[in-house]
Amino acid sequence: MKLSLVLVVMMYAVFVSAEELKVSHPENEVIHVATALDHLTVLEFGEPVTMAAAGSSAFQIERHEDKVFVKPLKTGASTDLFVWTASRRFAYELESPGEVKNMSFAIDNRIPAPKPANNSNSKLEEVADMMLARAFLGAERVDSSSIKTEKGRVTARIEQVFQSKNTLYIHYSIRNLSARQYRVIAPTVSQTLAPKAKISIKSLEHMQLDGTLLRKLGDLKESSVTPARTEIQTEDIRPGEETQGVVALRGQIASPTIFRLTFGAVGSHPIQATLVL
Repeated sequence: MKLSLVLVVMMYAVFVSAEELKVSHPENEVIHVATALDHLTVLEFGEPVTMAAAGSSAFQIERHEDKVFVKPLKTGASTDLFVWTASRRFAYELESPGEVKNMSFAIDNRIPAPKPANNSNSKLEEVADMMLARAFLGAERVDSSSIKTEKGRVTARIEQVFQSKNTLYIHYSIRNLSARQYRVIAPTVSQTLAPKAKISIKSLEHMQLDGTLLRKLGDLKESSVTPARTEIQTEDIRPGEETQGVVALRGQIASPTIFRLTFGAVGSHPIQATLVL
């Protein structure tokens, strides 16, 4: 299951990086500032303020280095305020003076300092360890004992499955006992129904079906399923070699459900693996 979980950890790393780069107030957001007579509100930016402009003289606006000071001069007046720093622009709505207990004393617009790389790496490692541990504990082995590995053939075997909150991972192996090199392509996946089954499908849960069991299911009605992700350890396997892969299917799977994985053909015979979950 490790191959599929690496993808989840990578997506988590992208998410963490994006969160760390967010600023406290995007440029298209209007920030409301509550004021009170005879009191200052301080706007802090963490970088030099190059310009500050208000739409009314009812407020005293002063800038100094990386700060802007706002003081209302009369009641019943509100206006907008624009502040430019060396790298950003901010838009404010200065509200008419009210009670001191409701005013904004200070608003911090500084960009948060990035977290130390060591801490970030450590957290990612902890998440990866946790997810791998859960995958190993939650993985369910598929009974493929009825699938025979025969000389002169290529055999696909379902090893185990793991169901996360919204994704089903199918871990398979392919062994090449033919006389030629075999190219492993990403399998097509179909979900099948057996309306004329002569055997209880529920009794076959977590089994890979051989020819005898497939015949007992009768005619199958298949519908294509698009995998969310496929991973193959090695594409080309020489005679006597084996490779492994993972197919990820998005969504919660209700039991019992029949899936069929179809790989590239050897001659005119496609390599297939059918399992019941």
